Amino acid sequence: MNSEFVQVATLGKSVGLKGYLKLHNKSDFIEQFKKDSKFFDEKGAEFVIKHFDKTNSTALFYGFEDVDLAKTLTNKTLYTTKELTRKSCKLKKNEYFYFDIIGLNVVENDEILGVATDIDDTTSNHLLEVKTAKKLVDLKLAKHFFIPYVDNFIVSVDLDLKQISVKNSKAILENS
Repeated sequence: MNSEFVQVATLGKSVGLKGYLKLHNKSDFIEQFKKDSKFFDEKGAEFVIKHFDKTNSTALFYGFEDVDLAKTLTNKTLYTTKELTRKSCKLKKNEYFYFDIIGLNVVENDEILGVATDIDDTTSNHLLEVKTAKKLVDLKLAKHFFIPYVDNFIVSVDLDLKQISVKNSKAILENS
């Protein structure tokens, strides 16, 4: 899969007889699912939404307006490009796309603690997963640890410097 692609949804079972499919949103931006929005599968095939029903999260795609055709899309993962995401999804101040955060150095008091490898959004507070810097692993600290994505730990994100400044996070690492 091209690194410029971002997973945004998985298609579930067909709903009704017109070709609608249950859409399981894997993003924070439900507004990107609208008429004429383009998405891709893992092979680069394009899928364009003909109609999206926000109420029950179902989508109808051009060329799949029949229940039997729609069933061929069940369990398909949909992707979009980072460029399309930036155009269609508006961020508020101090909000970032996951793909901009992943890969940034995590720094506390000018010490690199590691690199952000993932964001766990299954809890009430998002957790930043960090792969610990080798020099700290060599000191017998955990290979991975999590930092709550809240003000008590995250100071700032600087995309130009490619780093996330944190506080109170080395203590989490030392106790992991």
